[in-house]
Amino acid sequence: MITIDWLRLQTLLGEQGKIWLALSGGVDSVVLLHLLVKDAPSELRDRVAAIHVHHGLSENADTWLKFCKTLCSNLEVDFCFERVTLEGKGSIEEQARKERYRAFDKVLREGDVLLQAHHANDQAETILFRLERGCGWRGIQGIPEERSLGVANVYRPLLKTPRVDIEEYAAKQQLSWVEDESNDDTRYRRNFLRHKVLAPWQEGQPNIAKHIAQSVDRMQAEGRVINRLLGEALERFVDQDNGLKLNMLPEQERGFWLASYLSDRGISITQQQQMALVEMFYSHHQNQPEFLHRRHRIVRYKNVLHVLPKALPVVEQNIAAGQWLIRAFDRVYCDQEAVIKPRPDNVSLHLKNGKTRPLKKWLQDKNIPNWWREQIPYIYVDDELVAIADLWQAPNWQGNVKWEPNGQLLWPSQS
Repeated sequence: MITIDWLRLQTLLGEQGKIWLALSGGVDSVVLLHLLVKDAPSELRDRVAAIHVHHGLSENADTWLKFCKTLCSNLEVDFCFERVTLEGKGSIEEQARKERYRAFDKVLREGDVLLQAHHANDQAETILFRLERGCGWRGIQGIPEERSLGVANVYRPLLKTPRVDIEEYAAKQQLSWVEDESNDDTRYRRNFLRHKVLAPWQEGQPNIAKHIAQSVDRMQAEGRVINRLLGEALERFVDQDNGLKLNMLPEQERGFWLASYLSDRGISITQQQQMALVEMFYSHHQNQPEFLHRRHRIVRYKNVLHVLPKALPVVEQNIAAGQWLIRAFDRVYCDQEAVIKPRPDNVSLHLKNGKTRPLKKWLQDKNIPNWWREQIPYIYVDDELVAIADLWQAPNWQGNVKWEPNGQLLWPSQS
């Protein structure tokens, strides 16, 4: 028997939110749709809609789309679909997963809940897949039953239900569904684990998927406690700028604490990346090493690790006299017309004491971190450099400049 926690779904749903079912047309999502239509309380049933993602990978993709559309029409459920395009390089499975979530995020609104039909066998496959690749205590926690997705929530009500129960329900209710022929292709690693590892295992232990799901549930509960304790422990390694003090980390635990610090900031790294980061940031070959990770830069500055946004190209921008110019990381004011330009080369600055100082040396003197040396506003009037933010001004120029970083890009307290 399949049971769904309708009260939990009600709790996750916003006052004006919709319940979107990710409908592939396979038996799992068809059963979940049937349960929503037949068993959900009326106040939930009236808010159900389905979304189908058309990947275009199979010659049957159009047939699957038509099936889902017809099924929803027969059940009087609102239906929409999104077409996605895959690049054809790298892991097709991973690309398809990312594009699906982009499609979901495009449709979901604040207060909505996306239902996915992952079940206990999917959980078991995920655990095996992650163990095979090498994972830590976070990876072994498997698929979460619920999580956020942008302004919406994701909920997987069948995650503790074995696939055999879903198939028995479908047969009893005489449901129709589609079969994705790629699910039998054991060249895909998950399919190999499903057919060559988990299926034989179940022959001798029919309840193995259910038992694994129960173990994962326990590990997730314990993981929440560990996360809380880790957060408290991390505080003693974090400085006033929210940076990780590298010289405070116990030598044999550096990778663990570094990964925990990044995870706390929404950045997941592999075991190989963890090892590479430890080697990079505890090396003295570079004064200010930098590691690029998707939407972030991870940098070391004065033996402290910081997570920064990606660098942005600096383009020429005019400053209107007496008005603030808003930029990505700051805002700039000048009391006369001026132009912001990229950082100049081979320039020496005239100082108030009558001496000159090469720009590179001046930046070092001012303890301006590397990530600001390109982004800081270099202000020109009549093609002459007259100011650098409000930190330097040409002695013979009488203008007034104000500069305010907006906090998006760190300006260290000690700078």
